[in-house]
Amino acid sequence: PSAASVPVGSSEFGYLVYAQNGGAVSRRAADIMPGDVISLVDAKLKGHKGLQAYSQSVGMGGEALVGIVHETEHKKLKVRVFQANQKVGQQSVESVSYRLEDLKSGQVKV
Repeated sequence: PSAASVPVGSSEFGYLVYAQNGGAVSRRAADIMPGDVISLVDAKLKGHKGLQAYSQSVGMGGEALVGIVHETEHKKLKVRVFQANQKVGQQSVESVSYRLEDLKSGQVKV
């Protein structure tokens, strides 16, 4: 309802409900829900998982990583995503979690 409509012929996947560039959220029209399409472009995430620090780079080289959200934790801004396996030689779908508040650079759209 409050999300922007999609122009005909665009490369978007539907209504934009969430957009983030680096650490700044630029649009939050609604909560991220299971079934939403998520796109990460040149995304670098850096934070902590338990007691260990981690860093992760996804959607690098101008190719967007596109997946389907299947679980969300609104308090932690964490999404669990079904995405194509990125390893060479294996064709499968994997479930990966991303904490959007750990985004240091790049772009996320839902």
